[in-house]
Amino acid sequence: MSYRLLHASIVLAAVLAVGVPSAAALDTGPCPGTTAFRCATVTVPLDRSGTVPGTIGLRVAVERPRDGADGFLLALSGGPGQPAVPFADSFRSSLAPALGRRRLVLVDQRGTGGSGLLVCRPLQALGTLDVVNTRTVERCARALGPSRQFYSTTDSVLDLEAVRAALGAPTVELMGVSYGTYVAAQYARRFPARTDGLILDSVVGPDGIDTYFLDTFERLPRVLAEQCARSRCRSATRDPLADLARVAARVARAPLRGTIPGLRGVPRATAVHSESELLLMIMSGDLNPFLQAALPGAIGAAARGDAAPLLRLRRIAEGPPSPASQFSAMLNVATTCADARLPYTFLTPYPDRWTAWRQGTAGVPDVAFAPFSRAGVIDTSLAHDCLRWPQGDTPAAPSADPLPDVPALLLSGRLDTRTPLENARELRALLPRAQLLTVAGTGHDVLDSDVTGCAARALRRFADGASIGTPCAGLSNAVAVLPRPARALGEYRSAPGVGGRRGRVLFAALDTVTDGQVGALQALYAGYRRLEGGGLRGGWYAASSSAVRLTLHADQLVPGVRVSGTVSAAGDRTQGVLRVDAAGTGADGLLRIGSRGVVTGTLGGRAVRYDPSTDPGTTARAGGRGPMRVALPALRPAARRAAALRARR
Repeated sequence: MSYRLLHASIVLAAVLAVGVPSAAALDTGPCPGTTAFRCATVTVPLDRSGTVPGTIGLRVAVERPRDGADGFLLALSGGPGQPAVPFADSFRSSLAPALGRRRLVLVDQRGTGGSGLLVCRPLQALGTLDVVNTRTVERCARALGPSRQFYSTTDSVLDLEAVRAALGAPTVELMGVSYGTYVAAQYARRFPARTDGLILDSVVGPDGIDTYFLDTFERLPRVLAEQCARSRCRSATRDPLADLARVAARVARAPLRGTIPGLRGVPRATAVHSESELLLMIMSGDLNPFLQAALPGAIGAAARGDAAPLLRLRRIAEGPPSPASQFSAMLNVATTCADARLPYTFLTPYPDRWTAWRQGTAGVPDVAFAPFSRAGVIDTSLAHDCLRWPQGDTPAAPSADPLPDVPALLLSGRLDTRTPLENARELRALLPRAQLLTVAGTGHDVLDSDVTGCAARALRRFADGASIGTPCAGLSNAVAVLPRPARALGEYRSAPGVGGRRGRVLFAALDTVTDGQVGALQALYAGYRRLEGGGLRGGWYAASSSAVRLTLHADQLVPGVRVSGTVSAAGDRTQGVLRVDAAGTGADGLLRIGSRGVVTGTLGGRAVRYDPSTDPGTTARAGGRGPMRVALPALRPAARRAAALRARR
């Protein structure tokens, strides 16, 4: 039999094995939370070989019919572990430029959301920065039983083919974000004749998630260099990579510990425990631009003995717990252990797995993961997490078939560390008609983090069958890198027109306000409902749900300068009234911030006035630092973008 006929027979056998219902069986009803979609259930076998009985009802949302929309775009969430149907309206908004001739379809992949959700409480209780306990993985896997083998990406791909058949669509275009890009590419490999296009945002490499995250480690120096290019980090660090090396070496020896003001200013013992934790904090910045902007200065401070800024960011990097309905930790582990190219198999005896895990990077030079250590890389790996996966399981392997010759758009943020730009370039080389859009100053999930509009323009051109061109040239989504926090009032220059210590106190008070606003935005993007946090050196702040209104409670960013009061943001302007307690300086007083940013009031019993528009912001060698100048976003749209980013890992 020829290769072509053999391949065709394999595809036909796979389709028949799917056990798909006919198009007439797709009986739709209302979708909770949205009127733009109708929901349905597509029932598929748990185990397509029939060895393990059972079925899974896949939750599917289909956009209502529209004139001219005679095709389908099937969109996939990230994770693995995230559903898509609950975020149907968010997907519809970000993909609007591509939906002129297509109706959007969302699927909760097996084991997520409404598709046989997998829940194991001990795993679900782990935080984003926690090291996975292999005994916990083993207990959860054994509790799931033999069905645990059938949550691979290959199983999900066959599910998608069942959904396509249920739709009665001869072909579909697929869109994926993060892990969803890998599922989409795997579908295209297995069902090339059923695939008529790909839109891949934040691209996993051709071989899937890297078992040792070497793609992240290897590209981190490039990302840091780009973030800090053109002296953008001059107020945070002179050498971000050298600072990171110092801190990584420090936490490799022992945890970095300290006590910082927590919620409502209550002192809280905090620690960064390991290199793994430090790396995961950096990766959290992919989805939180205000965290990403703060990390160079915080790491720079820690390298110089001031751990407080980095320790305060740990809560932001970790984020709140994720309910299983939004992210299934059990599904995440089951899929990654099934898919990953591990240095052992599940037929390997347990003791031998430990040896293979430890030797898994033996052929990789140290420079590939510097400034982190080899031990840090090994401990962070998926090969560690899967060490105790039950022996004897044989999950389906991913496909290595060629990718089809179909139109493809790849989108990549240049500051993305979890799915770095180089991954997209590797996949583009395998797609004959791929176009790649890179967006400066952008982390993970380009379509939801781009505020310039250039990604949407590229998406519209791609949907129209045109070349995307260079719509992002000269544009950036970067948040200005924040300066390393001051350790003393004397680090400030004096505000022009005020002079002396009072001028330095005025600048410290303004920085305290900016620090609270940035902290509220960090909490918003991290997914916290209550936008509050501790001041760096004492006190606390709290903001409204949209971060528009900020209240400071003896907030102390700079030692000895306590600021209380309320300010409101209108666009990129802030106005309000502040009471300043600068103990021992003779510069206590009251400040008013006007609608144009002009500060008036009294400090030390004398009138003060500062107009930032007339301040050239010079930082002469003896002059010290000025106030932070951070362009705050239009806050309500920022809140919508933050929700979309949280929805898609």
